[in-house]
Amino acid sequence: MGWKNLLIETPVWLMSRFYPPRFDPCRDTPREILVLRPNDFGELLTTTPLFEALRKRFPSTRLIAGIGSWGRPILENNPYIDEIVELNAPWNNKIVADRSHKSVLRFLWKSPEVAALRARGGFDVAIDVLGSYMGTLLMMRLGARYRIGVRGYRGGDSGCQAHVVYARRQCGRAALAQGELLGATDLPEVRPQLFLTNDERAQARQYWATNTLAGQRTVRIVAGVGAGVPAKAWPAREVGAALLQIAQAFEQSGSACDIVITGSAADRSRAAEAIAAAGPGVPVRSLAGEVPMRIMFALVEEADVVLTNSTMLMHVAAAFRRPTVAVLGGSITKPEVHDAIWGYPSHYVSVTPELSAQGERLHEWPAVERVVEAVVQSAAQAQKPDEPRTRLGAAA
Repeated sequence: MGWKNLLIETPVWLMSRFYPPRFDPCRDTPREILVLRPNDFGELLTTTPLFEALRKRFPSTRLIAGIGSWGRPILENNPYIDEIVELNAPWNNKIVADRSHKSVLRFLWKSPEVAALRARGGFDVAIDVLGSYMGTLLMMRLGARYRIGVRGYRGGDSGCQAHVVYARRQCGRAALAQGELLGATDLPEVRPQLFLTNDERAQARQYWATNTLAGQRTVRIVAGVGAGVPAKAWPAREVGAALLQIAQAFEQSGSACDIVITGSAADRSRAAEAIAAAGPGVPVRSLAGEVPMRIMFALVEEADVVLTNSTMLMHVAAAFRRPTVAVLGGSITKPEVHDAIWGYPSHYVSVTPELSAQGERLHEWPAVERVVEAVVQSAAQAQKPDEPRTRLGAAA
């Protein structure tokens, strides 16, 4: 542990002396378990299998999800969760603007959200899925009698009774490992879980085009143009160029295609730029910022292929086993590490920049033609059984 980490971890350890363990989940059944995940959308999505694992381990325990208000649509209608509580914590997310140390302390000691949960008298077990000294302090403030965290990421494990060790492994599997610390053995597949209603599905179907020729196959494509980190977003003009070639490729094969760009209101300008670059003959339209998040989920469920950056859309597609092409470049310099942590064992392919013979990237982003090829191949394989994960890696 470096001196900077030690400087932060020491007061966490000292404070934990005033919050000793007061519950043994190996001996008694917890009355309530609080799962903390006030982080970004994708991180919350990857955590969702943990709730099923905990429900199977503790059928009578009340499972509570402590998340940022922005993540509520992800957990709505989830049969394994008893309650969602909003904790708009100012750390490890891109939603809360002020994430300074002062803001963290103010949230921990003065937030009405924290005060409301403290009034409940504590929780038998709390899990900080991310693993951080801020999360551990929050668990102590909330009166958690048994705390689970992560060692080796952002600290806080010295104030926990149990922890997993941070490693470059699939993030959903890491969350399930925390469930295993509580004795969970019946584990679900490491894949995000979303639970849609029939009404949401019906609304989404209305957005897909139906005016195709009889007997003609229509390939439904959901495309994402944004990313939580701008440097991870494929340039919109290149997205448009790819959509043009994708439409041409399907037309030449006798199929039609219907392309919908999804995203938030912040993605509207990028979507418009991509559509302009694609040209007037491409069947593409933008719903960015126009439909609720859960309708976007339902659109993905109905899609044949999803084209995305490394962002939430990638995990939504995984939830529904939709063939997914992830374009990796920009600030993502180690695609193999990205795929190990954020990728999935099937229905997923990433396209990365080509490498020189010396192993250096020839370009910041992969060639448009390689992305188009991946989308066409994914559409062709859409009806095939699961296959091992493929990554269109860097070609020397």
